[in-house]
Amino acid sequence: MSITNNSKMTDTRLDLLTDWLETFFGDENFVISIASDDASFRRYFRIERDNATFIAMDAPPSKENCKPFIRIAKHLVSGNVHAPKIIETNLDQGFLLLEDLGNQTFLSAQQKNFKLQHYKNAIDVLINIQSLETDSANIPSYDAALLTTEMQLLIDWYLPTLSDDQRIQLQSTFNLLSDNALNSKQIFVHRDYHSRNLMMLANDELGVIDFQDAVIGSNTYDLTSLLKDAYFELDSAVLHTLLHYYYDQANIQIPFLNFEKQFDLMGLQRHLKVLGIFKRLSIRDGKHQYLDDIPLVKKYALQMADKYSEFSFLKDIL
Repeated sequence: MSITNNSKMTDTRLDLLTDWLETFFGDENFVISIASDDASFRRYFRIERDNATFIAMDAPPSKENCKPFIRIAKHLVSGNVHAPKIIETNLDQGFLLLEDLGNQTFLSAQQKNFKLQHYKNAIDVLINIQSLETDSANIPSYDAALLTTEMQLLIDWYLPTLSDDQRIQLQSTFNLLSDNALNSKQIFVHRDYHSRNLMMLANDELGVIDFQDAVIGSNTYDLTSLLKDAYFELDSAVLHTLLHYYYDQANIQIPFLNFEKQFDLMGLQRHLKVLGIFKRLSIRDGKHQYLDDIPLVKKYALQMADKYSEFSFLKDIL
């Protein structure tokens, strides 16, 4: 067994993971390297062995729960969605061994060579996911309490200094955005369906990862994550084309302009939350790279402040 990037990986969790893998494989004939980390406390390692590769998830039990990941993965795979297959689990220690979906993200593919068809494929996969029955999957609800708690992150981390009037305006906006989300069609929500969590596989097939926080919520949430992505900006005409594509393919039954406003307001909820999350990741967790993505997220929010008069006050606050 050998470890690459060892300066970052000499830690107790890695030692435990290595011991577990040695037991599982029955020997030490594998190489571990960092695959990625994310905005949570999870880390991912690529395991190379006998010309095969796997992904090992490290999810410290005191901070992360692997059970939702396992449950949602099985739910997606049963619906012909290419989520990573689970090869082995160790819930006591917080380790999973998963199918490796490669290292080409949807984001890197679009940055190299943008293809509208790839986005249509991603929408097709999303519509399939949204069509799956969810009663047996034990998925929590994206209720008003959770929606509002998320938006509160904007105040707690991004806007710590506000006047009383500004706080009242924001709370009123939070209520409006929460009502918008709850009054749209309620279906499976991946909750982070964007370019970093879609993997490009053979023949342009898409793999779906990072779905453990799934909820039952608005049908516009994942679409907003994809089309108003914090990491990749679409041209406005392309965004509108894709919004119409989803509207037609998903057979939305309300007028398009009503649907577009639901989409816009759902996006504003997400982006206000994300501004708080990205700032918190820097201040609390030392993950400063997300600060680079704040300008685009703020741009999305300010576009809504320009488009809808009820949000114009955000131009002063943000």
